[in-house]
Amino acid sequence: MSDVGFAFSLHQLWQVAGCQILLVLAALIVLFVDLAVLKDTNSKSRICILGWLTFLLLFAIFGHVTERDWGSVGGVLLGVFSLDKFTVFLIATIIFAGMLASLMSMAYMKQNELYRTGEYFSLLIFAVYGAVAMVQSVDLLMLFIALEVMSLSVYILAGFRKRDVFSMEGALKYFLLGSFGSAFYLFGMALTYGLTGSINLTHIAEVLSQGIFSQPAVFVAIAMIMAGLFFKMAFVPFHMWTPDVYEGSPTTITGFMATAVKIAAFGAFIKVFAVAFSPLLSLSGQPSLASTASLSALVGYWKPVLWWIALLTMLFGNLIAVSQTNIKRMLAYSSIAHAGYMALGILAASDAGRAGVLFYLVAYTLMSLGAFGVIFIIDNKERGAQTLDDYRGLGFKYPFLAFMMSLFLVSMAGLPPTGGFVAKFYVFAAAIKQGYIFLAAMGILTSAIAAYYYLRVMYMMYMKDPVREVKPAALDVPATAAIILAGVGIIYIGIDPQWLVHLAEVAQKTLCFVF
Repeated sequence: MSDVGFAFSLHQLWQVAGCQILLVLAALIVLFVDLAVLKDTNSKSRICILGWLTFLLLFAIFGHVTERDWGSVGGVLLGVFSLDKFTVFLIATIIFAGMLASLMSMAYMKQNELYRTGEYFSLLIFAVYGAVAMVQSVDLLMLFIALEVMSLSVYILAGFRKRDVFSMEGALKYFLLGSFGSAFYLFGMALTYGLTGSINLTHIAEVLSQGIFSQPAVFVAIAMIMAGLFFKMAFVPFHMWTPDVYEGSPTTITGFMATAVKIAAFGAFIKVFAVAFSPLLSLSGQPSLASTASLSALVGYWKPVLWWIALLTMLFGNLIAVSQTNIKRMLAYSSIAHAGYMALGILAASDAGRAGVLFYLVAYTLMSLGAFGVIFIIDNKERGAQTLDDYRGLGFKYPFLAFMMSLFLVSMAGLPPTGGFVAKFYVFAAAIKQGYIFLAAMGILTSAIAAYYYLRVMYMMYMKDPVREVKPAALDVPATAAIILAGVGIIYIGIDPQWLVHLAEVAQKTLCFVF
């Protein structure tokens, strides 16, 4: 690593970690406004004020992140955090997910009479902060700390409906299983430190390239780190928490959890394994990193594991989703399957594969948050209308909600002209180009299975008569705007994907230079 990686100045602190500083300040501002400014304000007004304040603060931070000089590669702060185009791409997507979640949360909290809102919106921002710090980390210990900040915030948000047994059960399962995942990661990190004497990704790669990567203890360390991150990515068999947590959590938090948490986990996995356990750094042109080319031998050990994980995740996620009658559980298993598709891009280990994963994360954020936004409006109060039978006949009684739900489901199925189709095309094409023809074929086959249960919901809405009266909530302006924004976005990147593909390609190229 260059000396600049250890130089410290306030200017560099702001340049690299300014987004994190702003997110912490935003969370504290929301708490202060709730406790000091709005203490005598009625509950519904407080929800609106805090929701809009959260959205505007996140929007301002989103502007701060995206308005950067993309001509420069990036920088590293004290060997702990990096800011490069790859990281900026992920940060912007995470903050955008937080913005949509904050808009939807206002209506959700009024519908469910959750009037103590200050801590909710503050925790939402802290969860965004943890996810952002996670993708910026180039240090295994800091990555663990960021992971825990994000996880603890999401654990509490998952159980925010304190009097709901499903919410409490989901939060407890998430906490217990999440603790196991964190423990695996922590043991893997400790073993890596013991073997290499470092927790910095570049230093780990340099030490491993000297020949110790063939030691069995290295494989154990890699397996533990993989297991910890696989939990957050919801890969089979580390997916056990997903259906119960998705079903029990507040629906807006389910949408946030399905997107922002997944973005952070995939970003961290790509960063850790592309930098520390693969020969990518040898392409940077730095003489000191030329020896990392030998790590191509190490890739041959962890890639087969990911191959089987990807196959099982695609198969299991889609096959179990077919039998679900609760729509939130169905989308939970669907999210598992989508994680399997994105794993193909990581397996490809090419520029096209990594760019495909970045594109897929944006498309998945739009279609998943949009779908959960429609679900909580149809639901009205939590668990008011979540079975497939509840969706019978909604296409004619509530055409806007049915149309938007159909749009998001069509995108999840991977049908044109939506962003979901383009996302699957890129990751499958990257996998085929690298020789993973069987996996790509299985991805296409399981996508056909997925189309069945997605289109089944549309069949219920448009081709079946209702069996009971379902009364969705009144359309709230912020939530409706968020759903329309997600819908327009998923169509736009489906019709004109080239600009986002270009950004993703440019972003992933900085992985081997900033360190």
